[in-house]
Amino acid sequence: MKLQNKIGLLLIGTILALAGINLIIDSETTKNFGAVLALAGVLTDIVVLITLLKNEKWLAKL
Repeated sequence: MKLQNKIGLLLIGTILALAGINLIIDSETTKNFGAVLALAGVLTDIVVLITLLKNEKWLAKL
C-alpha cells in the first residue's frame, strides 16, 4: 500500500470519528449510530498507524 493511500485512510478515519462524535452530541436518536461511526474511525486510524510504523523504514530511523 502506498504512503498516499495510508494518509488518505488516516484522513477518512479521522472524518468518520469526528462525524460520529457530532452525531453523539447532536441528538438522542442518532447516538448509537454516532458511536459506531466514531469507533470505526478510531479503529481505522489505529490499524493504519500500526501498519505505518511496521512498514515504513524512514519512521524507524527517527
